[in-house]
Amino acid sequence: MPEIFGAQPVCGPNGGSVPVTLDGGSVTISSVTVPTNVTVGNTNAAPVPVSDAGGTLSVDDGGGSITVDGPLTDTQLRATALPVSGPLTDSQLRATAVPVTGGLTDTQLRASAVAVSGPLTDTQLRASAVPVVATVAARTPITTSVTGTASSSLLLAFNANRKGLMISNVSSSKLYLSFSNPATVANSFMEMQPGSFLLLDQQLIVTNAIYGIWSNANGAAQATEFV
Repeated sequence: MPEIFGAQPVCGPNGGSVPVTLDGGSVTISSVTVPTNVTVGNTNAAPVPVSDAGGTLSVDDGGGSITVDGPLTDTQLRATALPVSGPLTDSQLRATAVPVTGGLTDTQLRASAVAVSGPLTDTQLRASAVPVVATVAARTPITTSVTGTASSSLLLAFNANRKGLMISNVSSSKLYLSFSNPATVANSFMEMQPGSFLLLDQQLIVTNAIYGIWSNANGAAQATEFV
């Protein structure tokens, strides 16, 4: 056998491939010149492992296409969401599907189930309960008639127990209401047209004394307070 000195290229007949058989040993090749086209024989029975040794393995298809066998996963198919036509299924809406048979249960609809027996209460229906105003107690009306005058007149005196009031302008002249004495057009808080009335209930009630003055002296005011 002739001796080979130095690095020599190894090739098969006509520059083709050289078959190498390993019988429990190993072959070290320090330098390999790779031809333009390389075919790696790989089957399910005898796969050829390819390792990047912890680096990066680049595959250049030369502007063509790389064929992938087997179904692609959802992650492989999309970097962004796919457009959906038609109703979404429960599996598409959830990261983890909830098996549903028949109508959805209270537990499936809520993060935490609420035990329900009979009609739902206001507290069960709302995140926070709605405050409920207690029933208003019966009130007694007291009516005073005050003759219309072009000078300031007391319609209702101060009353800390007042729960509501109503003033009716039974006159053909305007009536100006004021919290100040004497009442004037300038310091009035309301201008009442002839035949109009003012109603203040419990939510808007004032306990102040109320004074009035008419644009002309005629008719009267019917002042009613509820205690």
